[in-house]
Amino acid sequence: MELLAVGQIVKTVGLKGEVKVYPSTHFRDSRFKVGNHLFLSKDGVKLTEVTIKVHHKNGNVDQLVFNEFKTIEEVEGFVGFYLYVEKDRKFLKKDNYFYSDLIGLDVYFDNGNYIGKVSNIEEYASYSTLRVKQEDKKAKDVLIPFLNAFVSEVDLENKKIIIKFIEGLL
Repeated sequence: MELLAVGQIVKTVGLKGEVKVYPSTHFRDSRFKVGNHLFLSKDGVKLTEVTIKVHHKNGNVDQLVFNEFKTIEEVEGFVGFYLYVEKDRKFLKKDNYFYSDLIGLDVYFDNGNYIGKVSNIEEYASYSTLRVKQEDKKAKDVLIPFLNAFVSEVDLENKKIIIKFIEGLL
């Protein structure tokens, strides 16, 4: 079973076991739907399965109540834990990817020259950007917009991304 992080519990709310979650998913309504199963874990240790009883949004955070817990004392120990779901590609449209699938991929120009490895995905208002760490440790990271104008191909099977060669990009 491959898991995908969808948020982190940042604090408790009230006395009836409600938690505040900072989401790390674009599918908040689907992932935090009442009745869905999530897994709680901290530092990859011990997964606890929970079922969502109540969900509501509060600005840029989500508030959840789980069937398994009824009091603040039962959920206080979960502050700092991450919420996970089983990775399910049905949420993705064609040519969309989970960020976790992109991190670690080798990045090449379409002329075959190696650029480096994707170390992170950064989100900006209008698009996501690949942060690519170059082989030369002294070289600065390269930021490449993750847009069709720059990306020719994403090959998950061969673990590489092909970028269109654009003069001055590096």
